[in-house]
Amino acid sequence: MTSEKRDPGPDTGQFLAAVREWTASFGWQVQSFTRDEEFIVIAPLENDPSFEQIIWVYNTEQGSFRTLLVSRAVISAERRDAIFELCARINDGLTFGCVEYSFSDAVLVFRESADLDISGPLERVLHETSARVLDLGQRYAEAVEATLKGEKPEDAITKAEAH
Repeated sequence: MTSEKRDPGPDTGQFLAAVREWTASFGWQVQSFTRDEEFIVIAPLENDPSFEQIIWVYNTEQGSFRTLLVSRAVISAERRDAIFELCARINDGLTFGCVEYSFSDAVLVFRESADLDISGPLERVLHETSARVLDLGQRYAEAVEATLKGEKPEDAITKAEAH
């Protein structure tokens, strides 16, 4: 029995260069660090009213990465169940990406992932994946805000998807 060895993915320098290329058009500054087998790049979104930061988590051993768009919304205990319902309604039927509730930080995170081994060249995949997570967050930011203000998740989704 032979085992297939995966081609090594891009190195962290190549990954960082691809992120910097994509974020340059937005004027975002990035910070990076390594944690275990993950290389993490963060771009604070200081002037965005809905989102705090976008994060890329590159797993150098697996050749895959996640793009996370972190909401600024503060999730109160009273609205948590409504937010859980909102997450389920947003995720229902999505082909790509999702929204998750981070229990440790009590925030919403829009997420998209890619496997570089099967998805294509780094720059293209990173650009497409990052654009999809931004589009997803932008599409549902109003629904998050409306739900936190007391609107029913179902109504908030209907309004967001009508735009």
